Amino acid sequence: MTILNSSVEVVTDPGEIALLCALDARHQRNSEWLQSHWADFIPSARGKFVAVAEEVGFIAKTADEAWAWVTTAHPNDDGAIVRHIREQEGPRIYGHRG
Repeated sequence: MTILNSSVEVVTDPGEIALLCALDARHQRNSEWLQSHWADFIPSARGKFVAVAEEVGFIAKTADEAWAWVTTAHPNDDGAIVRHIREQEGPRIYGHRG
């Protein structure tokens, strides 16, 4: 492994690359599961957090509560995700106000 600076490194070890690819696959699987199950969470999750681990979802009031559920209920899933769900429906509109 070669460290380029304090925030970027080049990983060349095949074993470490394989571990990172497996981690990415677990993360992707949870993300895809959430995408296909949005209807199970909306609208009750608005303004809250949705955690997904091992393709199981959980609604929490805070991010800390969501991560605590992941740690307790699915400690072996290092590809778990937590997403905040906005309270407002519809698109976000950004514009210059000045």
